[in-house]
Amino acid sequence: MQHDAATYLQFIEDEERLRVLRRRLGSILTTAVAGSCVSWLAFVGGSPLIVGGCLLGYLFGLSLVFQSQNRASWAREEAMFEQLDIDPDLLDGNDVHRRLLLAAETGKFNEVQVKKMTGSIRGQDEKGFTGGTYDDKPHAAHTRRDITESEGAYDGLEGDLRRSEHLVNEANERYTAVAERQWKAAEAKDQDLIEAGVERLGDLVRTDWFEKNAKDGAVDELMGQGQKE
Repeated sequence: MQHDAATYLQFIEDEERLRVLRRRLGSILTTAVAGSCVSWLAFVGGSPLIVGGCLLGYLFGLSLVFQSQNRASWAREEAMFEQLDIDPDLLDGNDVHRRLLLAAETGKFNEVQVKKMTGSIRGQDEKGFTGGTYDDKPHAAHTRRDITESEGAYDGLEGDLRRSEHLVNEANERYTAVAERQWKAAEAKDQDLIEAGVERLGDLVRTDWFEKNAKDGAVDELMGQGQKE
């Protein structure tokens, strides 16, 4: 597990280096653009409105770039968590990064990993891996609970359907109606049903039509694979 801890520490160092580099580049570019705008306004005599618009446009574009880089950083972090079997939702507290960093530096990184070599369970879970300890007798304090006592506990939790769910339900109903019409039309035109004097395929199955019209290789022929020899 020390290898995982070292991998995480290296990842943190790389991300911090990228953040520092982005801040420096942003500061340099902002200073250069602001200086250019001031020089243009002072020496060229440009319109303050145009200069201000250019400066605001630059700041807006810079914020979009930073947001894109932050999303890329979050994606890399999620990929690293998945690689190291870390689920932030299972960690108590809000400062997840500080806890992970502390665990990596103190040699306790395996305690924050979901999967482990000794049973593939979360560490320090009282309901998890028992390490070979068995107890067939139920605990005296764990009495049986009647399931009827929980009736109605989940009533009213579903709530109203969202607009998207209404659309899906409406589409399913339309598809069902169309499929039913197509099926009935196909049955009405089926020559085998007409010759047997029945209207539905289910009625044909109940007759002896299939026994009388048995044919070797019929399934292969239907599937386009040719008749069996």
